[in-house]
Amino acid sequence: MSGRATRHTKLKTRRALGLIETLAAMGILVMAVTPLMGMVISAGASRTSNEYMTVAANLAREGIEVVVAKRNNNWINDAAFDAGMYIGSGATSDYTFGLAFDPSTSLWSFVNNPLGGAPSAITDALAKVYVYTSGANAGLMAQGTVAVPQPAGTSVTKYSRLVTLDAICWDGSVESIAQSGFDCGANTKIGVRVTSTVQWPDKGQNHNISAVETIYDWR
Repeated sequence: MSGRATRHTKLKTRRALGLIETLAAMGILVMAVTPLMGMVISAGASRTSNEYMTVAANLAREGIEVVVAKRNNNWINDAAFDAGMYIGSGATSDYTFGLAFDPSTSLWSFVNNPLGGAPSAITDALAKVYVYTSGANAGLMAQGTVAVPQPAGTSVTKYSRLVTLDAICWDGSVESIAQSGFDCGANTKIGVRVTSTVQWPDKGQNHNISAVETIYDWR
């Protein structure tokens, strides 16, 4: 009987040890998996943030390209290089604008108005960017006009864009950039500095990215 009792006790001990080893292994596994799950979640959030930044950078660069295309088109039409880029002169100039797109003509227009209505700050309603959700322009992002703040067939995005032009002046010997919102006065306007800024919210904070380029009237 003592031999049977000893064997039975050993068997129970082995089972107990096996259970303890299993629980310990599970604990180690949980400890190992938990940080990995955190890393996966963090990586997913970072990827989403990077995607937002990529879209914002493309929108900022697009703002520059639209202005450059306008300058080039003015040259082709034998117009002043900055024709249609801004309204007014001197202190009444409006050098800030949004970029509206007309699907019927496939043309961009500058949305600015020194008397009000057009965006003068990136937080203004007309600085909002919309995306076309259907048709041939599906996926294209653009802004509205004073008359039509939200283009038909679009939905609002998380982005806002504001393009600012600052006059580049030449006094015969020195090149300078005029105070924002002013022209060159008695000096010659030889170009503009283009700043295209995009803002978007992410993780409870607003983020901004800007593209800057100087363009000249080389004719």
